Amino acid sequence: MSTVDVSIIIPSNNNKEQIASVIKRLDDETRNIETEFIVIDMNSSDGGVLNTLNVIKELNLRGCVIQSGGSTVSSALNTGIYKSVGKYVTFVYPSRTYRNYIEQYYSEITEKEADFVFAVPESDDGSRVLISDGVTGTDLVVSLIRSSIKIDFTAVMFRREFLCSKGAAFYEDCTIGYAEAFIYNALLNSPTVAYSTLKLERVCEDENSKFEIKASKNCFERLEAMIRIFTAARELHKNDQVLLNMLEFQKLPSVVLDCIDKLLNEGFKYSSIKKLLKSKDYAKYIDFSKDTDSSLRNRILVWNMIPWLYRPQT
Repeated sequence: MSTVDVSIIIPSNNNKEQIASVIKRLDDETRNIETEFIVIDMNSSDGGVLNTLNVIKELNLRGCVIQSGGSTVSSALNTGIYKSVGKYVTFVYPSRTYRNYIEQYYSEITEKEADFVFAVPESDDGSRVLISDGVTGTDLVVSLIRSSIKIDFTAVMFRREFLCSKGAAFYEDCTIGYAEAFIYNALLNSPTVAYSTLKLERVCEDENSKFEIKASKNCFERLEAMIRIFTAARELHKNDQVLLNMLEFQKLPSVVLDCIDKLLNEGFKYSSIKKLLKSKDYAKYIDFSKDTDSSLRNRILVWNMIPWLYRPQT
């Protein structure tokens, strides 16, 4: 049985100085739990691998560096999950980290015997939180689509065995929207949910340094990922019409229109986009129902009936 409480998975690409700073800070913040650091190096050329190994050795930490070459971030993160041995896993991006959340998340997820924990700060008056105890994964998916809650992928924690047993992984061929799809994928597998009322505090390790992995210019990768999510939802929750309607008539058309906006901004003609959508069989997802919010419904109507008057959102 593993003695590691939390595995911290950190993707890295030319972030040598940032990685050292992140690991040192997280080590200070997690002194009360057993942690391991798994750094997934994605073809760095700045000597980051050796530097990270030295930091791990100097601080006498449990951890390793795995070189994943030029693979996608999704593939790297899946490797991190597979190689980790902690009971729980969390993901930390070098350029987007938060202060002092891991121990509190660990406390919440173990106390509730949960599979997933995220932050839901108290409302402005401090009297309540935005969700209730006993909330389900599908409840959260619907709330995410309605934008009534927000889940920051770089501040979540999962029970590792839940992810592995359910096959809730990142879509490795997806470089745009892969984190969003992963959260949806995991939530569709009915995790026991816990939440923390912690107000996340962002840390700027180095404002001049960025975590940058080249993503595909194919905006439809995000749509393809959401179509897979919709297919999974129909298989896992075929009787949940609220969930299915929100995915089919709110999420999917919204993502398609986001792609249309991007193409229009890049100079594509309306007629060319129409032909492209038809050829890829994406046009069928530009539809609405009574569950579609009015703003999106209006955009859909304009695009479907008078596309030359459609204007991309800024």
